[in-house]
Amino acid sequence: MTRKQYDEQLSELKGMLIEMGRLNAEAVEDIFRALKKGKAEPAKKTKALEILVDEKESETERLCLKLILKQQPVASDLLFVTAAMKMITDMERIADQAEDIGDLIIKTENLKDAPELSDIAEMSERVWKMVCMAMEAFKERNTDKAKETCRADDAVDDLFEEIRNRLNAKSKIAKEEEDVEIALNMLMIAKYLERIGDHATNIAEWVLFMMTGEHKKLN
Repeated sequence: MTRKQYDEQLSELKGMLIEMGRLNAEAVEDIFRALKKGKAEPAKKTKALEILVDEKESETERLCLKLILKQQPVASDLLFVTAAMKMITDMERIADQAEDIGDLIIKTENLKDAPELSDIAEMSERVWKMVCMAMEAFKERNTDKAKETCRADDAVDDLFEEIRNRLNAKSKIAKEEEDVEIALNMLMIAKYLERIGDHATNIAEWVLFMMTGEHKKLN
């Protein structure tokens, strides 16, 4: 294989990762819009987006393995391919968890009246911005944005703790079984959002690894 073909494959790999990131961001944005409006409709696309991400994951993983086994990349190229293999796992999980949130939103009756909805909507917006920022860091090879993504996770974690405590308290005093179920659904939505934030942080950490050769847990 010529150097030109090799470079084309590296460029193709970058494009695949960017597309997976775009699909992830779209899924989390749909979650945010559903929670912000208190309507399930925007969340109904998450299933289709999750299927697309799964397909992209398989294609991207095959290309990574092909590059490693046939081209034996060295130095910065090897860092890039290694980081890519780690990033696609986090991207696939973001799509899975967005779909899980979508399912919970759809099954929650009277969503607009659900407890802690406004705070969970705020949490979803923060997580959406984290996913977008992590991918911007990757596309731009921007260490500042990667680090900012990691720092943003602190606020998401703090908000999750507040929401969890309030929902736990409300579920304990709820008199109707339906109210308990809705509170639990909202708690699970918040938990999945917290996990998506963790995956966005992981992606940002792998971006830093790609650029520095060091993998550090920043959150």
